[in-house]
Amino acid sequence: MHKYLKSIGFHGIDSEDLKLLKCDIQAHPDMQSFTVSDGESGTLEFRKEYSFHTGITIKGFQDYEDGFQEEYYYPYFEGTAISTNEDVEIVKTSDRDSYQGIVDDPRLGIDLVFYIIDDIALVHEDYKVKDLVNHGGVKLSGLASEGVVLLPLEDSLKPKVDLETANRIYEIKKSAKEGDQDAIERLSYEDLTQYNEISERIENEDVLTILSSFFMPQGIECDKYTVLGEIVKRKKFLNEATRQAIYVLTLNSNEILLDIVINEKDLMGEPEVGRRLRADIWLQGKIS
Repeated sequence: MHKYLKSIGFHGIDSEDLKLLKCDIQAHPDMQSFTVSDGESGTLEFRKEYSFHTGITIKGFQDYEDGFQEEYYYPYFEGTAISTNEDVEIVKTSDRDSYQGIVDDPRLGIDLVFYIIDDIALVHEDYKVKDLVNHGGVKLSGLASEGVVLLPLEDSLKPKVDLETANRIYEIKKSAKEGDQDAIERLSYEDLTQYNEISERIENEDVLTILSSFFMPQGIECDKYTVLGEIVKRKKFLNEATRQAIYVLTLNSNEILLDIVINEKDLMGEPEVGRRLRADIWLQGKIS
């Protein structure tokens, strides 16, 4: 059973409940798409929404003799905010007919890997081009397995970076990415200065009073992260099937906006706007 079903309001369902859900999705999908693989079969996708932009997708093979054969299913959550405008590299996973996106955003300094939840037919067409794609921005979203609400940093502890400085650093990182040697040296100096400052503060302070936000890879699965960010929007919804409460929280982490969904049962603390959220997430994204 999928680990992140609980994130969208299916906390504690058993295998029989899941069978009924799958029957409901295939009988009454909100979206259905088909991609031809060869002359005898193709990839079929069913999708049904159970709350605000959250639902379950079933994928499998449509064989003209044996009918639909399920391959796998997964919960999804579609974000609403444009997180990044950088180009995306599409990579097919090795074990199933699914795709991951890789985006290199200078604000993070690392390649961000996310599970693509676009219509499979659209992604398949982009993948065949085998080049970077950009449809006007990526909407990132996270399904949280657990989360903790933290108090905001005191004003005296918040990083003092104005818009002009932030834009300058962004341009330096972008130039360094393109191979500009001067930009690489300036970026190295900035990193060394920041490292020395953190090294001095960590002797007397907790790490969460030094870092206002972060994106940190978690374990060996490349699309799983631990994220810390400021809550800038908060909404609460009910799963239509289970009536479980879920929170949809928009975070600002490293100046990147992303929406996170979490079951009320897995959230510790009251998620008020202005506070921070630390959560373990499965990162998804929509690029079309």
